[in-house]
Amino acid sequence: MVLKLYGPYYSTCVQRVVVATLKEKNVDFELIPLDLFKGEHKQTAFLEKQPFGVVPVLEDDDGFLVYESRAICRYLEAKFKGHDTELIPCGTCTEGLKKQALFEQGASIETSYFDPQASGLTFELVF
Repeated sequence: MVLKLYGPYYSTCVQRVVVATLKEKNVDFELIPLDLFKGEHKQTAFLEKQPFGVVPVLEDDDGFLVYESRAICRYLEAKFKGHDTELIPCGTCTEGLKKQALFEQGASIETSYFDPQASGLTFELVF
């Protein structure tokens, strides 16, 4: 069974998972598109996968579900460690620890400073 990613391709959170992780790791997946304008993310079938009705949701090949794009990215990096591009540095040695700290710093900046403004602009321009 192949990984399934639920959400519209145009969503920045879906793009974060697809472009930043799945394609970088060269992992096969199936995108299950949802039409947010029709409210498909608020239907019972989807709410059983994601109780808040927010995209994306990843369904692993064993049925395991994980949502929130950053959590999905970290899960995929751990699951496919050593598979193509390393996205999160290993922190087991001094140099690795420093690289991991810089990664966490960048991730925090993206979450706190970039994403809120970029998402606000996207919603204003698209919706």
